[in-house]
Amino acid sequence: MGASTWFSIKLHHGGKFTKLPDIKYTGGEVRYVDYVDIDELSVHELDVIMLDLGYPDPRMIELTDESPVIYYHFRIPNGDFQFGLRALGNDQDVINLSKFIQNNK
Repeated sequence: MGASTWFSIKLHHGGKFTKLPDIKYTGGEVRYVDYVDIDELSVHELDVIMLDLGYPDPRMIELTDESPVIYYHFRIPNGDFQFGLRALGNDQDVINLSKFIQNNK
């Protein structure tokens, strides 16, 4: 453990993706989260980060047609929105993200 496992997240939130064929992310805000430890990162930790940004706790949301749904994704280095987005919804997805951290902090 230590600084070699730390990285920063550039977090886009509050916007929307456009539709195919030219996918873009529009609107929303950008926040940076520093000193994230890849060895400690989990989907639960992402939920905590979103709580800090003022989003509701996903475990406390009653599922209705109007419930906000948050999906986490990461973009692989040099990837675009059409082919470079990867899901970030479970432990295996976090392991996939970790493969890119060392060279792309």
